Amino acid sequence: MRFPSIPKTLQRYRSNLKRSSAIQQGLLNLSIFLISLFLLSLTTYFFVQDALSTRMDGNLEQRMTMLMTELDDDDWEEDWEELAEEHPSLYQKLDESVQGDDFLLVLSERELKLSQNRVFRKQGFSTRELKRGRRDDDTQYRILVRERNGVVFVVGENNENDQEILELVISAFWLNALVALILTALLVFYLANRSHKQIRRIEYVLDQAAQGDLKQRIGPSHKNDDLAHVSTHIDTMLSRLETSMAAMTDISANIAHELKTPISRLRHDLNTALDNHEQGKDVETALNDAYDESSYITETFDALLRIAQIEGGARRSNFTQLDLRAVIDTVMDIYEEVAEDSGMKLVLGSSFSTMSDTSSTTSIQSNTKRGSSDSQLGNDTPLMIQGDKELLVQMLANLIENAIRYCPEGTTITLDYARMGEQIQLSVADNGIGIPEADRERVFQRLYRVDKSRSDQRGTGLGLSLVKAIVELHGAEIRLEDNLPGLRVVISMTGNRTILMDI
Repeated sequence: MRFPSIPKTLQRYRSNLKRSSAIQQGLLNLSIFLISLFLLSLTTYFFVQDALSTRMDGNLEQRMTMLMTELDDDDWEEDWEELAEEHPSLYQKLDESVQGDDFLLVLSERELKLSQNRVFRKQGFSTRELKRGRRDDDTQYRILVRERNGVVFVVGENNENDQEILELVISAFWLNALVALILTALLVFYLANRSHKQIRRIEYVLDQAAQGDLKQRIGPSHKNDDLAHVSTHIDTMLSRLETSMAAMTDISANIAHELKTPISRLRHDLNTALDNHEQGKDVETALNDAYDESSYITETFDALLRIAQIEGGARRSNFTQLDLRAVIDTVMDIYEEVAEDSGMKLVLGSSFSTMSDTSSTTSIQSNTKRGSSDSQLGNDTPLMIQGDKELLVQMLANLIENAIRYCPEGTTITLDYARMGEQIQLSVADNGIGIPEADRERVFQRLYRVDKSRSDQRGTGLGLSLVKAIVELHGAEIRLEDNLPGLRVVISMTGNRTILMDI
């Protein structure tokens, strides 16, 4: 792990120390760690102190018991002399100082009163500073004093070793605190430096995006942290925004291109009407042509606005529980005669038994699961769904109008339906010229026409775009299939749930 230069890092972050979340978090963690270490060391200190004190007091208690047992109450002086002869190192004369690391004293009350050393007059355990031999400095002793029948028993032990152990605990605490402080400080500044670079990169990319450059990306990161997660989402957002802006640019260019000709025709028709009026000629034909061109322009803009409204989700508030059969009946009532007037035939199928997914299928959106089997519906079986009836009628109407507009006379158009598990499937099929496989992915783009040379069939190029918008509003799937010959548009939706459509 390579750490950045501490002075440079401190200088870099001195102005924005309060704004650096990494430094703030690191300092907070360091503070919590030091407090925890202090409390742990303090607890350890008291535990060790208590353990050492308990051990020493136990030793003194044992020695006191032994001393009082060895000495008889009535003749303790003789017993003490015998004990002193057996253990000469235990015998200490009462003086201003003591000799050795431990001592045993047995005094009469008279001797205790004559003694200048008053430390042995308090019974029980105590810790005292006593002079040790000829040393100038005092030595700390743990003392136990007991009195029995006018005789005072004193047991003492040097506890310098215990004090050294306690001092070692304190030293260990300070050493650990210093090491933790240094390592945590290095880690904090390392993480702050790394986060600062990532944040600066994010700021740069967002600034470039605000200035209109949507091609900049933060880029992948080998780190699996929050900043990497946010960076990935920002890159995804910028990619989608770039795609949307490119599509908007294309749409704007297509709108300008598509409307340039009708606007020019409208101007030409109006100039012709004006010239005819000045020359006293008939102006009705020119005005009718101008009206047709203006209607075409208005229809195009209305369709674009309608698509934008649907894609914005504004119509979702109109969703209600409805029977899809009512939608199918309405479409059949309207377009059955229209198809006959165009030399075609619109029929209602009972069900379609096979819905094969071939390689020519184009999927626009998928949010459903395929039904496990098809079932034919009776005439009275309701097809209940959640949706907007007006938009669903518009969707089927656009599909049928496309078939009527672009198929030759004698074509049969079939509107079919079936239930597959929880799904309800619709299909609009014809035996006309169909759509080439290469164009099936683009026919849903705004203002796109499969055959631009066919000027006899004027359309806005927005019919299937509107269908796609309605399908996506209902959370549906849409695909195009070969009907051999012709085209089949399949729509799938979940009954009593949000509609899913396969076109």
